[in-house]
Order: sequence, then structure tokens, then C-alpha cells
Amino acid sequence: MEKLLHWSIANSQGDKEAIAKAGQPDPKLLQQLFGGGMADDPTLMKESMTIVLSPEVELDNKMIAMDNFEMLIENLDNANNIENLKLWDPLLEVLSFEEAELRATALSIIGTAVQNNPTSQDNFLKHEGGLEKIIHLINDSTQPIEVKIKALYALSNLLRNHADMAKKFEEMKGLDIIAPILTDKSSNTKLKMRTISLLTAFLSCQDITEQIISTLRADGAVCAAIHCLNTESDLNILDRVLHFLSQLISSGLKFNESEIKDLTSGFKKIEPLEDRLNEDDFLAVKYVL
Repeated sequence: MEKLLHWSIANSQGDKEAIAKAGQPDPKLLQQLFGGGMADDPTLMKESMTIVLSPEVELDNKMIAMDNFEMLIENLDNANNIENLKLWDPLLEVLSFEEAELRATALSIIGTAVQNNPTSQDNFLKHEGGLEKIIHLINDSTQPIEVKIKALYALSNLLRNHADMAKKFEEMKGLDIIAPILTDKSSNTKLKMRTISLLTAFLSCQDITEQIISTLRADGAVCAAIHCLNTESDLNILDRVLHFLSQLISSGLKFNESEIKDLTSGFKKIEPLEDRLNEDDFLAVKYVL
């Protein structure tokens, strides 16, 4: 199997020297594994994960295997097969790998597998510690920004339209990650956009009750969103913030005196951009001032 692994990598790269060094694999083994030379998708998925987990394979080759795995699970049936093939636990194991590139790609795979896919969302939830690992990566100040962006992408797709996932996320104090990112001057635009998308995903699967609004306020999400109106100039961020606030307003949110003060200040800054922002959300928020 190890010889086949090296031969497969060498052939995928077209490295003649490496191909010669690896030698030809046993034809009977190829026949057994690939059924006549063409491996089916489940076999390719398992083979890719074997490469990623092997301590003898170099990072570049592991990244090729991860990219191949992600392309495969863009197919809905293959995404759901992650559970059947018992590959969720190995994939979650990659989140603890030393190489940031592997962690980021594993998060991207998770986000892609569960996107608009209730079956894979349900399957992921069965694996204890998975959600906790992703939240931890976002809270870890030593993580590169690309890992955090991919973690937010994964979380948004895990939570969207999935009430049980959102409940577990809230129980794990996941909402605590929102305010620090939105108020941190070092957070780039993409990171903030992913964070606001996470907020929207969280709200997508439940009624926005007084309790939910109180939780969002207590966790600083409401103040952090208003803060963005005072500090951001990116139209995409402003639009997403206005939509978030509009959702809360339509669900009965009453701003307190401090929030109204900051909201008024923020509106003065974004008024020149009114014709470039979503009209309904802009007017909904402006109405409460």
C-alpha cells in the first residue's frame, strides 16, 4: 500500500524521477483497489485521506490530496458519504495539525460538505467535539487569519437553517466570538464579513425572540454591529450590518439610549452612501432614530 501511495503521488505530479524510484505497483493490487484501473469516488476519498494522515507524505502532496477531496465532496452524495466512509473523525483530526494550510483546507472542506446539506449537518453534529474545535480555532489568537476566515465559513454553513446546531453553538458560548472580531482594528474586511454572515446564519434557523435579542446584546453583538457603522466604509459590510439590525428591529428590538447615540453617529457617516446601500434595510434602521 505504501508503494502504491508513493507511485500515485508521483504520477499525479508527472515526476519521472519519482515515478522511476517508486517503481510500478502490483497490478493485482491496482485491480483490487480500483476495479480495472478507474477508482470510484468513495475509494478516491479514502485514498486522499490516507495520504493526508500519512506522516511520510510531504505537505505539498497532502495539500493536493486535500484539494482533491474537496472537489469530490462538492458532489452532494459524496459529501454525505463522509459519514458512511467514517471520514469525519479523520477530517476533524486535521484541525489539530501543525500546518496552518491543512487546518484551513479542512475547515473549507467542512464548510463545503455541509452547505445547504441537512444530512451532512446532522452527520457532523454526531461527532463530539467538532463544533468545539472550530470555535476554539477562532478564539485562538495564535491562529493565522486565513484559518479564522475558513473557520467562520464552516460555522456559518453548519448553523444555517439548522436549529439544533445553532442551539449547541449558543450553549458553547459561540456568540462570544462576534464582538471581538468586529471591534478589532486589526480584523480585515473579509474576516468581518464572514463574522456578520455567521450572525445571519445563527438567526436563520429560529424565531428572533426577546431572549435571543437579550443574548445578542449581552454578548456584545448588537453594540459591535453598530460600531461597524461608525468605523467601516466597505459597502458589503455596511449592507450586512444594516440587514442584521433590520432583522432585530422587525423582531421588536428597542435600542437603549447608548445604542441610539452610537447609531445616530453611525448614520451620519453612512448617509452619503444611502443610494448604494439596500434601501429597505437603510430605511428600517433610520426609522428608529
